[in-house]
Amino acid sequence: MAADEWRLCVNWLVQCKILPDDHRATHSEAQAFDLAQALRDGVLLCHLLNALKAYSVDVKDFSPRPQLSQFLCLKNIRTFLVTCEKVFKIDSRDLFEPPDLFDVKNFRKVLHTLSKLSKTDIAQKKGIRGFPPHNDNAEPEEDIYGNLSDMAIDHDIEDNEDLYDSVYQEGGDDEIYEDLCSTKRTRHKHSRVSSTTSVSELPPPQTKRDYCIKEMVDTERNYVDALRMIVQQFIKPLKQVISHTDKEIIFSQIENMLEVHTGFHAELHRACTTDRPKIHEVFIKWKPKFLIYGDYCSNLPKAQEHIEELTKKNEQVKDTIEDCERQANEARFRLRDLLHVPMQRVLKYHLLLRELIKNTDRTQNDVSFLQQALEAMQDLSLYVNEVKRDNEALALIQEIQNSITDLQMPQNTSLRDYGRLQKDGELKVRSHVDNKVRQRYIFLFDKVMLMGKSKIVDKFLWGETYSFKEAIVLAEYKVDSTPATKDGNRRPDKWNCSFQIVKQDNSMAYTFFAKTEEIKTKWIEAINLALDNTQPAAGKNFIMTTFNEPKVCDICGKLLRGVFFQGYKCPVSNICVHKECIGKKKQEQPPVTPHRRGEKYKAKVEYQGIPNPGARRRVLPFKINATIEVTQKDHDWWKGTCDGEEGWFPSQFVEEVRQLRQSKQSKRARRPGTADSGYMPVVIQPGVQKVKFPNEPIHPALRKVKFKSEGFDEFDWYVGPLARDQAGEKLKRLPDGAYLVRDSENPQRKGNPALSIKYSGTVRHIKIEKNSENMYYMADTRFFHSLPELIDFYQNHSLSDSFPEVQTNLLYPYKSAVSNPSEANDHDVFNNFADLSLSHGATNGITTPLRVALPPKPELSTAGQRVLSYATAVYDYAATATSQISLKAGERVAVLSKTGSDKGWWKGEHCATHRVGYFPFAYVREEDEE
Repeated sequence: MAADEWRLCVNWLVQCKILPDDHRATHSEAQAFDLAQALRDGVLLCHLLNALKAYSVDVKDFSPRPQLSQFLCLKNIRTFLVTCEKVFKIDSRDLFEPPDLFDVKNFRKVLHTLSKLSKTDIAQKKGIRGFPPHNDNAEPEEDIYGNLSDMAIDHDIEDNEDLYDSVYQEGGDDEIYEDLCSTKRTRHKHSRVSSTTSVSELPPPQTKRDYCIKEMVDTERNYVDALRMIVQQFIKPLKQVISHTDKEIIFSQIENMLEVHTGFHAELHRACTTDRPKIHEVFIKWKPKFLIYGDYCSNLPKAQEHIEELTKKNEQVKDTIEDCERQANEARFRLRDLLHVPMQRVLKYHLLLRELIKNTDRTQNDVSFLQQALEAMQDLSLYVNEVKRDNEALALIQEIQNSITDLQMPQNTSLRDYGRLQKDGELKVRSHVDNKVRQRYIFLFDKVMLMGKSKIVDKFLWGETYSFKEAIVLAEYKVDSTPATKDGNRRPDKWNCSFQIVKQDNSMAYTFFAKTEEIKTKWIEAINLALDNTQPAAGKNFIMTTFNEPKVCDICGKLLRGVFFQGYKCPVSNICVHKECIGKKKQEQPPVTPHRRGEKYKAKVEYQGIPNPGARRRVLPFKINATIEVTQKDHDWWKGTCDGEEGWFPSQFVEEVRQLRQSKQSKRARRPGTADSGYMPVVIQPGVQKVKFPNEPIHPALRKVKFKSEGFDEFDWYVGPLARDQAGEKLKRLPDGAYLVRDSENPQRKGNPALSIKYSGTVRHIKIEKNSENMYYMADTRFFHSLPELIDFYQNHSLSDSFPEVQTNLLYPYKSAVSNPSEANDHDVFNNFADLSLSHGATNGITTPLRVALPPKPELSTAGQRVLSYATAVYDYAATATSQISLKAGERVAVLSKTGSDKGWWKGEHCATHRVGYFPFAYVREEDEE
């Protein structure tokens, strides 16, 4: 075979639409290992077979998201090999063995199998030429694949989440949903989807918000029609040929869903046409009834599998179902695929609400209320997604239990009772009983570690079955990562990275040996996480618990996620909580601070619900100068009434009326500008400005100043119109703390000011807004009468107060950094900053020259991935798997991938810890483009 055959394989996979045409394996500098890494988990290989012959691999026979589990990766590879032999008729002698790909022991044989596959009759029908073009059996002069197995040891299997989503699949679920529910759907000639309302009764849309509302109502109507079609065109005809039990398995909850969504659509339509009830009230009211989607999701795989079983063994059922498909949708979609539509619909509500909020004027009261509805639907979405994920996890646990042939479980107990699988793979283990080192396959669950020995039945079943050897109850052990003395009998380059787990009473210990330090670290992290899941540091008396019915957290009010071990229960207080809510106080009924009844306050700024009080508290919106009667105080959040409405608001947004009157009287008694007047006027100097915090009295003269963009040219931080990428170029070679203010070139914000600042090696961009009272702000808790006033404040106060991950003041205005901003080069920039005199931190008016080191050119993220956006956590989240990251409210995360959005998860890098992993996107608020 030619030495560049792997490149021919890459080209073939691109033509088959399995690899994207910009995949790194297509680059000129790529290596064969780049292709091997993309294929090692078996996911793309199974997608490849389905691309060549639809449904040749059943979705239940392979794991599309193996999440770096060796057990699942090997299962995928075995599924590929079996299908190649049975469906594509490839001779078993031409098939590689699972370790040839997973451990990259014989990548040449892998390429040989793929070459044979590319030339099968089925593959040739696709019109794509096989590789190599001729039967070239010549061996290359050098073995370019010989070192790949060593590279596989040093490079763990990658998370190919983005790559999986690039795979092209005909007749996907999205196509079915769009056909049935989209506002642009086409009514096919013979389609039996009937509509309850032929034309939307909403008034013609005039604004983007109107279009959002129309889409919300119309797609809901179409979804009700789709559910009615399933009931009328499938359930009723099939009642004649299938039993009641079969019907309950296949169509679980469909009829209930039709009833629920008929009522929901009617109420939503009223809300959008009469404004009674409000849109947000409809979503919040119907959320409990939407919990039936948890059961539906759990049952869906069983329903689809049951359809396949019935059609295989009963010809009458098969013919009836096919006839129903023809009558209902001209056989464009199979029944098993139609059953996906409800799952897709329930996961659309938070997206529709997010778009509605985006196009709603932030000054309207509706925004804060819609935000509550959005949080409710995000909570529902995360719950449904986690039900699905947990069912996949339970299926995996059952497979593992079946694969350990001689595993004896206690009576009425299964592996699912020991928690989730955290990690699996091969390690060498030394028991301190006999001091012998043995190779073992480890399954690590939250509560127990199982050790087994792989049984090699044949090359297809390699690693499929295991012989049980030992079980370790993790709660009885602790981890000791102190390196053990190297064993001279072992090879110095492998299995030499050790750690121990030691029994709490030191009566027993095991030493584990991994191939690399990276693998060792991952095992230690997984064991520590499993221990923290069962013995949470925040509350040792909380027990990880499985709840049989949907349960709401007693602290935050959100649903406990999933179907097993969803949360924790305290046997003393009986409260049920998320892991991240352990140790927190219940927020629904905050403590009341004694105060004088009728105590009145005046609004210093306008408040429309941002920041949100959370904990399902009702927002009290008000305008500037409004009078609020305070009825309850809870630290920074107060409850009060205004204009007949009651709700919560930030305490710093108001001041007591009595104090305000005294302040006004004292102002009349003093001359503005004197030392005791209570005012501090803006002092503008190049690079040094000072202003009074805006919550304190501001000199009246300053209130009358009208600033225009052309009036800012005198300031050394203002650069005029500039796009964000150009701002990044100007600042990227400057030290952290360098900044500029520009007029945005973004079409949606053109001409509005934006702050660009260099921090931690990255240029950040922050919008500067004006509210209805012409007050400037970047965060909704601090308002300023002018732009120079805002800049001056942040020159003297850290941005971290409003942006927690930006731990700096505004230090170096751009124009002061360069002698000629239009022509400055890197050398000029460095020289300017090398001797720049800074007043920040000076005492007694004396400034000291500060020498600043030039930082290296930053990457977009420490993980080396492109940052899509940034987001700030609005709720705490505690990771329960090693693939996740924990977040505290206020912490910032760089979003690296959104391909898991349909499952409720984004992938990101924590800006403080630089840990990369998944987090629920409902727990963060994405920052705007600027």
